[in-house]
Amino acid sequence: MCKLDEILSEENYFEKSFLIDAHLISQNQFFSLRSLIDSDSVAHTLIHANLVNRVCKKLEIQSISLTKEKLIRDYDEKIFKKIITHKILLNLIIESHKKLTVSMLIADIDHHEVILSKL
Repeated sequence: MCKLDEILSEENYFEKSFLIDAHLISQNQFFSLRSLIDSDSVAHTLIHANLVNRVCKKLEIQSISLTKEKLIRDYDEKIFKKIITHKILLNLIIESHKKLTVSMLIADIDHHEVILSKL
């Protein structure tokens, strides 16, 4: 497992994809998972639709309807077949780095639990 500072270094960031442990937080509850950081990632942070119910139950949160539907490109530049209609809001920790109020769009993202947008 690579350190986040090494991943985000200029020489590494634009060459590779990385899997890293991340922690979603709400109301002092934690949900740990593996996240993909990809320099070619979409401009949004995505969470797998199949994981959302478990995350919402554990963190005692609810998904939020988007005011406007989104059609976004997948991390491999294919267009999603489904329109994105919901998101969740929570805090994110990667190693010692904390990002407050991360908006995660709910989508079917194949083999990954979370794909982080460029940090």
